Amino acid sequence: MKITHGIEYVLVRILSFLFQKLPRKTALNLGYRIGRAIDNLWLSRHKTVMSNLDIAFGETLTASDKEELSKKIFGNIGITMAEIARFPVTETDELKKIVTSQGEETFQEAIDYGKGALLVGSHFGNYELMGAYINAMGFPVDFLIRGQHNKLVDDYLASLRRSMGVRVIHSDKSGGMKEIIRALKQNRQVAIISDQHAGSQGIIIEFFGRLVSAPRAPATLSVRTGAPIITGQILRNPDNAHSCEFDKPLYPNLDANRDEEILRLTKIYTGRIEDAIRRRPELWLWTHRRFKYVPKEQDTEGKLLE
Repeated sequence: MKITHGIEYVLVRILSFLFQKLPRKTALNLGYRIGRAIDNLWLSRHKTVMSNLDIAFGETLTASDKEELSKKIFGNIGITMAEIARFPVTETDELKKIVTSQGEETFQEAIDYGKGALLVGSHFGNYELMGAYINAMGFPVDFLIRGQHNKLVDDYLASLRRSMGVRVIHSDKSGGMKEIIRALKQNRQVAIISDQHAGSQGIIIEFFGRLVSAPRAPATLSVRTGAPIITGQILRNPDNAHSCEFDKPLYPNLDANRDEEILRLTKIYTGRIEDAIRRRPELWLWTHRRFKYVPKEQDTEGKLLE
């Protein structure tokens, strides 16, 4: 274990302890301040955010607009961190008070269909809280995650998710795919975050007017298993309560050409992700280098990279 990993883990546990012991409003205010401090101190991440905003919005936002938006983005990150840290002290009754929803009947429709569902979303709002809320409504959720480099922190985050009744599937561990298939056969909801650069394993689509490499796993799993895709978003309200909005299930056409169907499904859910971000850009995690260069020989929409 690296010494830096141990230090990082200790800091995470100390902050989590503070967030759990403080009243919710005070804890979230502290999280907001920490997020703003990160914006001011972590210059490389701030630069990434500003670059992404330039690409996505161009001259439709002024430089000062983008700086102000960056402050809100990092503030939201800090508040989200505090909310996740508070999972062990958040009772189900409190969860249902701070989160409301529209379209929750979509989950019952998926349950009745009987093939499980793929909850395809993005790093938008407190997506972890949305998963916990869906689980609390009685629709069991498994989070598909890629383990972090710091195993101590990764294990702790997994324990926070489990404290809300959410199971964890590691995509980068042996047997991960079997666990996904098993969960779908058990009629569970498998949550997949699908908004980051997918590199050579991705499918080329348009996002904010730019060709990017998008993960093809959600659509591939849907076509392979027949499980519908469910999209939705969780919106932060001014009082730090949340409103979830869920779309109707997106069913795969199992008679269609496989590659064409993967492209169709991927374009639909990615378009919904983009629509949500345009609506509330301060809620998305702009710190990731989403708009990485796509080589000229691969810049055709729908191309499956090898």
